[in-house]
Order: sequence, then structure tokens, then C-alpha cells
Amino acid sequence: MENKLALSLYMAYKKIQIEFSGLADKMGLDAAPLSALLKLWRNDGLTITELGEKMFLKASTITSLIDRMERDGLVCRERNQEDRRVVRIFLTDKAKGLKGQYPSLDESIKAKISGKMSEDEVEDLIALLNKLESLL
Repeated sequence: MENKLALSLYMAYKKIQIEFSGLADKMGLDAAPLSALLKLWRNDGLTITELGEKMFLKASTITSLIDRMERDGLVCRERNQEDRRVVRIFLTDKAKGLKGQYPSLDESIKAKISGKMSEDEVEDLIALLNKLESLL
């Protein structure tokens, strides 16, 4: 019984990860670039450090990810004119165009649970997950 919480969270995480990877595949992306795009769609122009923090990635990992995304025409880097050490990441038109072409992960999950969970249950689940996140 004591492993039930961790196991249940892990199994839900794995299923969401599979759903996320499927969405990335439809867009012709890997999961990591899609995750970065999701962050940048919400807040274009993040610094490399800010994006790395939001994705829980080390500087070297986020730099290689941005290198790939820049090569693929999804982002461009711009140095801050006031502080040349600061590099901001901006979406290209290609990346901006991807945003509305596919359902979001949220929409995809809602479609899967539609009719299986009530709105109240979904709201309760969100509240409990937010509480758990804040406690960890």
C-alpha cells in the first residue's frame, strides 16, 4: 500500500509521456523541442537560463537543444543589446505556425477522459495535483 501513490503517479506520468510523444510525432518533432515550444508559446523571448529552468535542464543540455531547434528553423537567438552575455530565444514564423495546427496535450487528454470523469472530478484532480506539486 505504501508504494501505491508513487506507482500511480508514475503510471499516469508514463501514459501522459506517451501521449505527449505522439503529439510531438504528429508535428514532426521530438518531445524535447515540443516541450521548449510549449514554454516559448506562452512566453516568447525567454533567456536560455530561464528556458532551462522551466524545462528542468542543465545549461549544456538546453544549449544543444536550442542549437538543434535553431538548425531546424524553429527558433533564433538574439543577444541583449544592453548585456551581451544575455541571449534570448525567439520563435520563428515556422514555430509560431505550428501552434494552432495540432490539438494541445490538454485537449488530447480531455478527449480521452471525456465521459469517463465529471467536470468536478477533473477540477478536483487538478487541485490535488497542484497541491502535491507545491508540497514536493
